[in-house]
Amino acid sequence: MLRSLTTVIERLGSPGKLALVLLAGTAIFLEAGLRPLEAQSERLDRSIERATKQTRSADPNLIRTASPSGKLAAFYRFFERDETTTDWLAKFYAIAEKSGLTLRTAEYQLIKGPGKLDRYEIALPLAGDYAQIRAFLENVLIEMPVLSLDQVSFRRKRTNDLTVETDVRLTLHILRP
Repeated sequence: MLRSLTTVIERLGSPGKLALVLLAGTAIFLEAGLRPLEAQSERLDRSIERATKQTRSADPNLIRTASPSGKLAAFYRFFERDETTTDWLAKFYAIAEKSGLTLRTAEYQLIKGPGKLDRYEIALPLAGDYAQIRAFLENVLIEMPVLSLDQVSFRRKRTNDLTVETDVRLTLHILRP
């Protein structure tokens, strides 16, 4: 059997051998590369489906409403929070301190919006290492869901400096009573 296989392979010549190698490579790629990715894709699809069902069952307000006014009402409900502006700012400073940053100066500007939302724009310079600044931004955005990151600029005086000077612009979105 092995001898007959060897003679068949010898008869194929170079193009036939190349075709067999390509066929074997394709089979290996299918089993080792594509099948695991397909399985992972199916798992992720199921996970997304479960999360979507849980979200819809946990908060019926997130279900798509038919009317634009219902959608707008659901949007404004997201911003209905018990915290006042001073509560948010206290949380803001506590997160900065926890991240190892000291906030010395900041510019605050309240901008009245045309709708029910006002914007409290915060511009602040930060200095620290990259990990501290990133931890601060990550934690503040997680802890304060009504805050948005508008702009970040990083600077180093020298390439080997560990300290990064950063200008950050954030906006605290506040629902007008």
